Amino acid sequence: MLSITDLRDFIELDHETVAAVHRATGLSDAGAVTLTRQFLASRHGILTLHHMFRDQIAEAVRRSDFEREHELRRAYGYFARKYPLPELG
Repeated sequence: MLSITDLRDFIELDHETVAAVHRATGLSDAGAVTLTRQFLASRHGILTLHHMFRDQIAEAVRRSDFEREHELRRAYGYFARKYPLPELG
């Protein structure tokens, strides 16, 4: 049986992106992995992930949780380089 870590490695998802989906949706780990994979399959889904990260960064700023803000900005920077904002035109 595959673990969640094995599943993430298999589909090349990074932990922070799956965690961002988990925090935004409240889904189980397996559900967050599945939804993240679905989001990454479309331009609209990638845009949704960008918004999830930005919303969570804004929430960390609002709460003055500067350590979490830094972690999220670093994770978002990695995500944004790997999956640039799509043109939806």
